[in-house]
Amino acid sequence: MWGTLGAIAEATESLEVGTGVTCPTTRIHPAIIAHAAATAATLMPGRFFLGVGTGENLNEHVLGQKWPDWDVRVEMLEEAIQVIRELWRGEVTSHRGRYYQVENARLYTLPEAPPPIFVAAGGSRMAGRAARIGDGLIGTSPERELVDAYQTAGGHGPHFGQVTLCWAESEREARQTAHRWWPTAALRGEVNQELPNPAQ
Repeated sequence: MWGTLGAIAEATESLEVGTGVTCPTTRIHPAIIAHAAATAATLMPGRFFLGVGTGENLNEHVLGQKWPDWDVRVEMLEEAIQVIRELWRGEVTSHRGRYYQVENARLYTLPEAPPPIFVAAGGSRMAGRAARIGDGLIGTSPERELVDAYQTAGGHGPHFGQVTLCWAESEREARQTAHRWWPTAALRGEVNQELPNPAQ
């Protein structure tokens, strides 16, 4: 994904781009995400946002680490965002938190202004958290209740709803392609986050 963002930066001049979404908690340390996002934002001044979320077992379990409960994943995400924002100040940074350690780290390539951080939510509880810890909301579906929960909790940033679609010459072909490449799109709630492998 990060390499693709560099290619997009080279090939475009006005397109706004963001990660939708990356997980800065278990598989990739937030300091690495801070570095990659700062580089992307430098390549696309004013055109990049960092979309983050609590992750999905399917993607995050590959290093053999325990898959935490939702409450723990949210705590990890909050601390990860804190680490990212600290590093985006451009100062030598050390962080000794509950989940992450950073020792004398500094990012040397930074955009003029840090990119906004949009937080993904699949339910009202997370939408409320997104209002507190992020600059915008990415709904895992275009549902009004997510936006309402985000705004009720004080969120005032941009909000997006994910829509999965497939184009083909016929509906039958589109259904086959969607089922082959993205069969979990029809599943709702925590089911998507808990599936450990594609065969399921």
